[in-house]
Amino acid sequence: MNNFPSTLRVQNFDSLDNNAVWPHGVQVVITRIPIRKKDGFTIEKMKQLAEKIYNNMAQNGIVFFICYAPMEAKYRPFEIAKIMSDQGFTHIDNIILQKSWYPGKRSETNLVNSYDFALYFCKGNVWRLDRVPLMDYLGTPEELSCPGNMWYIETGSLEESFPCHLAEMLIRMTDSLPGSIILDPFMNTNSTIIASIKTGMSFYGYDKELKNIKKYEKIIDEYKTFGIVTVKE
Repeated sequence: MNNFPSTLRVQNFDSLDNNAVWPHGVQVVITRIPIRKKDGFTIEKMKQLAEKIYNNMAQNGIVFFICYAPMEAKYRPFEIAKIMSDQGFTHIDNIILQKSWYPGKRSETNLVNSYDFALYFCKGNVWRLDRVPLMDYLGTPEELSCPGNMWYIETGSLEESFPCHLAEMLIRMTDSLPGSIILDPFMNTNSTIIASIKTGMSFYGYDKELKNIKKYEKIIDEYKTFGIVTVKE
């Protein structure tokens, strides 16, 4: 495995590899899914992912798939939504994420446009949402009961596939209890592990790149220095 504390685990595997160990009782999944064929997208892979998540997720657990509509198939986010629905998930919503852009940022024709989707699912028919973190982030007046599903986000570091504050807001919005398991099956980003640490959650993730594992170890060491992460000796 690695030298991570017991509540923070990252495996140096593809999450769909036969040797990858999945945790049981996952409460929240937050990940950027491979959306283009050259990134590894296939219908079969998405069906396998949906089944894996369903079988290892707690009842009424929440899934956020962050993606965009690629040039090769602009309907793909909705194709993925159908796969999740066919697996038994309730498709709650499609949150539209309007992104900020920095000069020189690489993109696929600006990722078709400057929007992402957060496809939003629940394993069951009951989901609890805490709107306060969302209202605080968006600056929405309290008298509005629902801030809507169009969010403007600061894109963050060019090295991140989605910003840490987005992952943190999604975790807080689910109103999960401290220690709940947050899962990111396609990491390649610091965002989910940092957001899990900041919110007091347990974390499980997968990253095929060994150089990224070293990066996560450094992040955890920095948080241990400030006493945020507790490690059992």
